[in-house]
Amino acid sequence: MGRSQKQKGYRVERKIVKMLEAEGIKARRQPMSGAIVGMPHDVVAEIMEEGLKDTIEVKARKSGEGFKTLKRWKGLADILMLVEDREQPTVVVSWNYFIQLIKRGNNAGRIHKTLQKDIQ
Repeated sequence: MGRSQKQKGYRVERKIVKMLEAEGIKARRQPMSGAIVGMPHDVVAEIMEEGLKDTIEVKARKSGEGFKTLKRWKGLADILMLVEDREQPTVVVSWNYFIQLIKRGNNAGRIHKTLQKDIQ
C-alpha cells in the first residue's frame, strides 16, 4: 500500500471515530490496524455496552467502486441483507439508520435496568 493510500485510510478512520464520538459513542483508531496479529480491524468502539469492544472495518473508495451495487440493491430500503449459501447474513444499513438502532437499543437497555431496580 502506498503512502497516500495509508494517509487516506488514517484520515477516513479518524473521521469515523469523530462521527461516533459526536453521537456519544466511545471510539478509537486501532494503531497499526491490520499489521498486528490479533488487531486486524481499523476502529474499536463501545457501541451497545460500555466496556464491550466492537471492531469496525473501514473501507473508502473515491469512485465508490464496489459500493455502487450495494447502494443500488439497498435502494430506499432501511436494511440490505446479503446472504451467502450456508453463511450468516451480512447487514448493510445507512449511517443514520445505524445511529437510530443504537439509540433505540441503548434506550431500551436503560429502561430495562431501571425496571429491574424498581422491581428489587
